[in-house]
Amino acid sequence: MTERQDLGIVIQAVKKAVAFQDDLVKKLAGVSLIERAIEKAKVLAVKDDHVYVLTDSEEIELIAIRNGVSVFFDSELTRDIFATKNEITYLKTVASNNQSIVGLSPYAPLLSVQTVLNAHIALKKSDKDALRPVVRISGIAGDQQKHVTIDSLFTPRQCDYIEKNSGAFFILKGELFLRSLNNPISVLAWETEDALLEIESYQDWWVAEKLLKRRRIVFRVIGNELVGMGHIYRALTLAHGITDHEVLFVCETKDHDAVDKLAGYDYWFESYESDQMLHKIMELEPDLVINDILSTNKDDIKKMRSGGALVINFEDLGSGATESNLTINELYEKPKIDGDHILWGHNYFFVRDEFDNATPVKFDQKVSALLLTFGGTDQRNLTGKIYTALQAYCVADNILIYIVTGPGYKEYNRLIDDTKDAPNVLITHDTGVMSGIMEQVQLAVTSNGRTVYELAHMNIPAIVVSQHERENTHSFATRENGFINVGVYHKGTTERLVQNELQNLVNNHEHRENLYDKLVSYNFDHNRNQVLQLINGMLDK
Repeated sequence: MTERQDLGIVIQAVKKAVAFQDDLVKKLAGVSLIERAIEKAKVLAVKDDHVYVLTDSEEIELIAIRNGVSVFFDSELTRDIFATKNEITYLKTVASNNQSIVGLSPYAPLLSVQTVLNAHIALKKSDKDALRPVVRISGIAGDQQKHVTIDSLFTPRQCDYIEKNSGAFFILKGELFLRSLNNPISVLAWETEDALLEIESYQDWWVAEKLLKRRRIVFRVIGNELVGMGHIYRALTLAHGITDHEVLFVCETKDHDAVDKLAGYDYWFESYESDQMLHKIMELEPDLVINDILSTNKDDIKKMRSGGALVINFEDLGSGATESNLTINELYEKPKIDGDHILWGHNYFFVRDEFDNATPVKFDQKVSALLLTFGGTDQRNLTGKIYTALQAYCVADNILIYIVTGPGYKEYNRLIDDTKDAPNVLITHDTGVMSGIMEQVQLAVTSNGRTVYELAHMNIPAIVVSQHERENTHSFATRENGFINVGVYHKGTTERLVQNELQNLVNNHEHRENLYDKLVSYNFDHNRNQVLQLINGMLDK
């Protein structure tokens, strides 16, 4: 007697019941529906001959034979699988050799093997005879009989959830076939979070193909009081442009709050302890890891690549920069380390989404407004120090000061107190519309990070103060590019330098216009698409 197996997989592939012509043998992302189902079934079954294809098609019969699985061919086979005794007899034979039978639909190409295995475990634990998956579908709650008014149309309504039976698969105990087929059976309605998309139309086919070609991209980012929020913003800008792939965000536990606030609402996000980070990333089985964490370690990058992931690093001068598939150092104009796969300079800088439709500033003889901003955290409180140094002059010259502080700025309450009686100050905290403020000013004082490039994009000359030595290595902010760079902040000295440079820019129109003219050639709109093309090109290989 043949040893009974735990799972027998039955695939009904009846051409008379297709969604559209030749759908079972047409290539979906390079593999036909029937072949996908057979491949999945061979993983689930203990032996290949415990995969059973029931078909009315000679073409599908041949495919099954070539794949080494069992096949039952009957040209008269219909959607009603029990229409003739031959099919009943065959399925009873299948049942006698398998403790459980899985009915696997070829029209659910996204169904995972693990989902079926989880369902089988659930059925074993229950006292039911069979299992049928159900999915929850959300919809807006409504009552067709309820009186409708205009205000009710504008009032958000609570979403309801309904359960829908899925035809992606089912599981039943094999012994049921040895009884009367008309006997009632108990069925476990097993809820799964998987979408279990079933192809019923050409639109479903298109969606399924998109999802099957989708790759997994893990962004590892950093963001805190010391390094600011620029790395998160850069990653988010890229993520917003990636529509064909799955995007996940990870960071170290110490950066959780900053990353969660900016990225956690839009994307899957998790934080891990530093010593667990590499292991956790590889557990996610990424196709591509994008590191935006400053310096990376070569051993970590090697392990990512040996684990099957492509690796891209941003703003990286560490040992890992030379081990990646691609490193983009757009904030450094001249190469600092060797590597043919390392790209340098402002041609790879891209602005955030909000700048897409922003209007660059036109030159004005009169300086009526000044932007003061020092990044997402401003750990040295340059905002407060520079404001104090410039306030009296700006009041005297009738210059409005727009102060923009980031989400990590800890001196915000103190700044509010210091400026509450000032007639010429507007403060914006944690804004998502920096471009709108830039459109209102003629000059800026800022730190030496991403904001410098945004100001160049908007044609705004600026006085640039570096928060620390690493920031001072960003060499784009020069007079040749339209900026006055006063170097790393030194208490007392920097305040005087900024005062003098601001007065010179306000009073010397030719000097300011000369800087302005050097900025008008910069436009970073298209660089994001260039970087996205590099990313997509790597994934398409």
